Amino acid sequence: MEAWFAKSILATICIVPSFIAIPFIKFRYGVDPLVFLAWYFAATAVSIVLYLLLSGRGGEIVPPAPVLIAILLIGAIFGALANGALFQAIGLAPNPGLPPVMYATSSMIVFFLSVALASSFPALFKPVVADLGRVAGIVLILTGLFLLAGGKFSSLFRSAG
Repeated sequence: MEAWFAKSILATICIVPSFIAIPFIKFRYGVDPLVFLAWYFAATAVSIVLYLLLSGRGGEIVPPAPVLIAILLIGAIFGALANGALFQAIGLAPNPGLPPVMYATSSMIVFFLSVALASSFPALFKPVVADLGRVAGIVLILTGLFLLAGGKFSSLFRSAG
């Protein structure tokens, strides 16, 4: 098994308790999902920093200033919007599994955008693998997620009227 695949499985398993905890803590204790999000990511950041320090990689914690500024801007804009909206949606949804299904569709966009960027700007992006089997796999997974979320194929082909 490739390392990226094993880590993806681990991430999938480990995110489940977080997604279940959001509506539970909101319902049971009245804690807003954004408050949960702030403390969740604070704990995540502290844990990652400790991991880097304990594994002898403490020198990597602070990248060069221009890179650090770019990372902070991406996190402040896209990370805050994406995760804030996701955690709020999980707290509001009739089933906490539905918003992550929608969120997972971003993988298809990232997949194709990565191919386009790597081929258009090879000096800036590393080459990516994009064979028909992987595309078909993503389409099948997204189709399954759509169906799990309660989607019906017939509603896709219904004309508005």
